[in-house]
Amino acid sequence: MNTHVPSGDPPPLRLLVADDDRDGAALLAMFMRGEGHRVHLAYDGETALAMALCLRPDVAILDLGMPGMDGLSVARQLRTELTGTRMLLLAVTGRGEVEDQMQTRAAGFDHHFVKPANPVDLRACIADWCQRNGMMPHVPSKG
Repeated sequence: MNTHVPSGDPPPLRLLVADDDRDGAALLAMFMRGEGHRVHLAYDGETALAMALCLRPDVAILDLGMPGMDGLSVARQLRTELTGTRMLLLAVTGRGEVEDQMQTRAAGFDHHFVKPANPVDLRACIADWCQRNGMMPHVPSKG
């Protein structure tokens, strides 16, 4: 079986999904893997931060209400530690008030999604970010 990716195909993105809701995280990861991306999962903030610093994902999708280190703190640390790194940070949370959105923006998130976040909306956001950054989002081959 040939696993070589033709040079014309864009590479898959590296995604980090961090959420203490293991079922929700698994479903989102499954959807994103179906889109052809390499997805890594974390279930708490400390693990998410350590993984992100090591993996340097293209996209990090973070729940805000994780135990220990919350998603806001993770985002702040990532923006501080990985200054100059191109990374899309998406907040996914049950909180959607204007004040919550202001907090996510101040923490360094690029977008704020209220749970349950529609994976199609997340995909569109990622594709838009890729286009604005001169990257081609990976499109899985249909066969």
